[in-house]
Amino acid sequence: MALSDLAVYSEYAYSSMTEVLRQKIDLFNTATGGAIQLRSAAHQGDFSDVAFFAKISGLVRRRNSYGSGSVAEKNLAHLVDTMVKVAAGTPPVRLDPGQFKWIQQNPEVAGAALGQQLAVDTMADMLNVGLGASYAALSAQTAVVYDATGNTSPENTLSFGNLNNGQAKFGDQASTISAWVMHSKPMFDLYGKNLTNSASLFTYGNINVMRDPFGKLLVMTDSQNLVIAGTPNNYAVLGLVPGAVIIDQNNDYTANEEAKNGDENIIRTFQAEWSYNVGVKGFAWDKANGGKSPNDAALLTATNWDKYATSHKD
Repeated sequence: MALSDLAVYSEYAYSSMTEVLRQKIDLFNTATGGAIQLRSAAHQGDFSDVAFFAKISGLVRRRNSYGSGSVAEKNLAHLVDTMVKVAAGTPPVRLDPGQFKWIQQNPEVAGAALGQQLAVDTMADMLNVGLGASYAALSAQTAVVYDATGNTSPENTLSFGNLNNGQAKFGDQASTISAWVMHSKPMFDLYGKNLTNSASLFTYGNINVMRDPFGKLLVMTDSQNLVIAGTPNNYAVLGLVPGAVIIDQNNDYTANEEAKNGDENIIRTFQAEWSYNVGVKGFAWDKANGGKSPNDAALLTATNWDKYATSHKD
C-alpha cells in the first residue's frame, strides 16, 4: 500500500465512520424518545458548564391581609450543570502495505470496512459511558431507587410490577419517564412473563429498542455498566426522562499513520483519537473529585456526580 493508497484508506475510514454514525444516531435519538441524546458539539475545555436559574421552593405563600410583620426572603439562585470531556481512541491497527498488495485489496474498501466497525464500537462506547454515569449518579439517591431483588418468583427476575413500583418513585411525574433501559437478561425475563411485542423500533449493533404495554420504550443493550456483579448477578434498569443522558460529540477526530522498518516486512499502523462530553440530567460533574479527562472508574463513581436539582422529580 503506497502512501497515496494509505491516504485514500484513511479518508474512507473517516467518511464511512462519520456517515454511518450520523445516520444511526439520528435514528437512535428518535427511537429512544430523546431519553438518551447523542449530539454534535465542539466543546473546547475539559468541562462544559451551563448556568441557569434554580427552582425556588415555596414561592407561593399564604398572606394574612389583616396582619403585619416581616416575611422571610427567598433567593433567585444560579445552578450550574457541568458535563465532562471523555477522551477516546483506537489502539494501533496494523496495516502492513505488503498484506494489501499481496491480495490486491482496494484501499477504499478496506477503509470503509474499518470505518463501519469503528462507528458501531464508538456508539457502543458512548452509550456505555452515558448509562454507567447515569446509574452511578442515580444509585446514590434513595428517592429514585427501587430495589426489586427478592420480590418476584423466581427471584431476581424483572416484571412489569417491578417497573410499576419503580416509576411510582416519581409520583405524579411518573408519566415523564419515557424509556426503560435494561440489559438483555431482565428484558428476556419480561418475555418469559408473556410479554407480547413484535414491534422492533430500532436495532443497531447490540442495541435494541421496543415498546412496553405501558407505552414506555424498552431499550435493550448488554452494557456491563448495567450489571451488578454478585451470586447471582443483579441488574440495574434505568427509567429515564427526556434528556436524562446527554452525549456531545466534539467533532475532533484525528487519525495518524506510521511506517516502521527493521522487521521482516514493512510495518505500518493506523491510530485514531477523539473526544465527547457526557452529562446526566440533574447532576453536575464534580471537577475537584472527578478531575479532568476521567477514566471509566471515575465516571462510574457516584460521588463524582453532584446532585443540583432541588427535587428528584426535576
